[in-house]
Amino acid sequence: MPTLSTSPIFPWQHALSSKLLRSLLLAGTVLLLHGCAGLAPPTDRQGADERESSQSGLSTSTLPAISRQDADEQQATDHEHNLWGAVASRFTLPVPDNARVDAEVRRYARHPEYLREVSERAEPYLYMIVEKLEAANLPLELTLLPIVESAYLPHALSSSSAAGIWQFIPSTGTYFGLDRDAFYDGRRDIEASTDAAVTYFNQLRGMFDDDWPTVIAAYNGGQGTLLNAIRQNEQRGQATDFWSLKQIRKETQDYPARLFALVKIFSQPEKYGFSPHAIENRPALAKVELDRSVSLAKLADLTGMDHDELYRLNPGFGRSITGKTPRRLLVPREARGRFDVDTLDTAARDAEDWQRYTFAEGDSFHRVAKRYGSSVDELLAINRRQSAVARPGQEILVPAGRVDQAIASGDARTHTVEPGESLWAISRRHGIKVAELRRMNAYGDNPVLRPGDEVIIGAKESEEGETAPSKYVVQPGDTLWQLARRFSTTVEQLTTLNRIGEDGALKPGQEIQVASN
Repeated sequence: MPTLSTSPIFPWQHALSSKLLRSLLLAGTVLLLHGCAGLAPPTDRQGADERESSQSGLSTSTLPAISRQDADEQQATDHEHNLWGAVASRFTLPVPDNARVDAEVRRYARHPEYLREVSERAEPYLYMIVEKLEAANLPLELTLLPIVESAYLPHALSSSSAAGIWQFIPSTGTYFGLDRDAFYDGRRDIEASTDAAVTYFNQLRGMFDDDWPTVIAAYNGGQGTLLNAIRQNEQRGQATDFWSLKQIRKETQDYPARLFALVKIFSQPEKYGFSPHAIENRPALAKVELDRSVSLAKLADLTGMDHDELYRLNPGFGRSITGKTPRRLLVPREARGRFDVDTLDTAARDAEDWQRYTFAEGDSFHRVAKRYGSSVDELLAINRRQSAVARPGQEILVPAGRVDQAIASGDARTHTVEPGESLWAISRRHGIKVAELRRMNAYGDNPVLRPGDEVIIGAKESEEGETAPSKYVVQPGDTLWQLARRFSTTVEQLTTLNRIGEDGALKPGQEIQVASN
């Protein structure tokens, strides 16, 4: 159980001026980034030895319930199936005894079912996170920080675009080496983002001399914000401990109190009517190195893994293929042997080339699928989307090269020119840019089209998951606009499929085709 203290726990504050000067030199320019985890400049390792035995009283020994060779036999037995208990037994940070922490304790304690849910969400990742914090001599209280940040939801996204369980904003993630591309976002990758958080906390602890309330607040609000607030209090002759700082936004003021409230609750869960989810106190995950793009869906099929479980362990991948950049997969430790060379080779053959496509005004999944020789189902699966609503400006992956392959093999999808039709009319009818039609058909700027000519308009649709337009019987009060919204399509697509004008009236009982997305 952590020690409650009302005495000052900030020994650095008596020499604040010199510390501030050093910190500002380390920081370079003061950064006022908002959002979770503001950008921290790199610092050298000067003073690392002093930090390991800092005045905060932080123990740098290994966690006995994790590193069982050093554990008391009875304690190791008690914690064999209780990783949260093992972690709590090694909490070391003094918990401030103040009204802010007490208020957050009461708030969390009113929702024990929520706490149990988030403690369960951590199950696949917790042991790995504990190992990384231990290796860096960081306090294990930080295992609770993703509860404050993201409720241990890897796909959590804040209003400031902070993502992942550690909630890195894009610029900070890039700074700490968290790559992002069309297939992958390192901020959501559990291992990569944990490594970045560990690096950031080590920088902050050096900057603020292991004053953990300030370190934790700086992770949320940025170290520049905290240094400015400390300097302003010092200039006014006011106390400079974190709890006395006023020139910071409320979210950052409340942030350390929330973490310390969770420390109190997880230290004595029974006192608060809370029972953390039981997690086995042993390694749960193994790593698989990827040197090429593979299909995650195919991997799940070949290894007998549940698709959702594979995605849950690897939330950094936003698509069902991994992309050509070498990456790493996390898989259940007991399943590692199934991810052999032959299995990976097969999954790689299933991951054909894909390219980015940005939805334009009037686009629909159905149109784009037809254009690129795919199907709505395939596009939804490869992009890991539940909704087929196409919004202008959004990016998806579409097959690359299928159209050219179809043209070369004489297996392309064509449109038969009708009397009076122009290339522009054909492009509008099929939702294909005129320039793309010219490219596929090797046309010049002003091609002459004759009735009966065949114009290439794309590759044939993927047979797998291909669906023909559905039939719908018009009901009283139906309008084209309402049906377009209901079936995630457009008025233009409905009028094209049914050869009716946009102002055409629908009659109850009328049967129309609906290319539903």
